[in-house]
Amino acid sequence: MKYLLVLAVIVIAFLAWRAGRGSARPRAPGNPREGPRAIEMVRCDLCGVHCPKTDALAGRQGLYCTAQHRSQAEP
Repeated sequence: MKYLLVLAVIVIAFLAWRAGRGSARPRAPGNPREGPRAIEMVRCDLCGVHCPKTDALAGRQGLYCTAQHRSQAEP
């Protein structure tokens, strides 16, 4: 009987801690239902690796992941 009482106290303490922790989270500004935005990815025309469009290098024949790949593909 003593063990059941100790277990009940531990479970209640854990649930109280968990409920208190959830309300203290800082909220991001804006719409709370709006998730993180996806980053547009593009494929390197030489090796096929996908990289963010903001990091890709544009060449005459397409997009490349590095300057070395751009120079190899476009002599």
